[in-house]
Amino acid sequence: MRAMEGSIFSPVVLYTWSIVMIVAALVWSFAQGQGSERSRGWLALTTLPGLLVLLAFYSLAIHMHSRLGGWPDFYGTAQLPPELVTHANIAGWVFTFVVLLVLGVPLALALCALVPRLRCGMIYPAFGGAACWLGLLLCGLAPAGFQNWWWD
Repeated sequence: MRAMEGSIFSPVVLYTWSIVMIVAALVWSFAQGQGSERSRGWLALTTLPGLLVLLAFYSLAIHMHSRLGGWPDFYGTAQLPPELVTHANIAGWVFTFVVLLVLGVPLALALCALVPRLRCGMIYPAFGGAACWLGLLLCGLAPAGFQNWWWD
């Protein structure tokens, strides 16, 4: 376990690499004039995973607080009603998908950078990755009681 702490595969390095590549690709894309009028629909579509993670995460928080009358003082889902367990599982899957997506965005950006025909579309994975990171970061604004349950 100790050997991986300093490796390029540590979560902090992977997350940092993802953010740096997304920012660089966005800067390059906007400097090239990408994101024109006709592509705004596609840019809006790329924001869906970021919006979906927010929707799943905060709808679970609202559902949990309204159903339990507050935040749970236990960990796990064993004591939750079945509908909350289902909701928590869905939110967990969406959250996991978006985390994996932001970790995969650098590969898509590298492919776009290396293949000349794909460079004109670099803005799409960059914009989508930025939306996903924004969604994940906004999940950190949830109340502490829900955050404690979610992360434990």
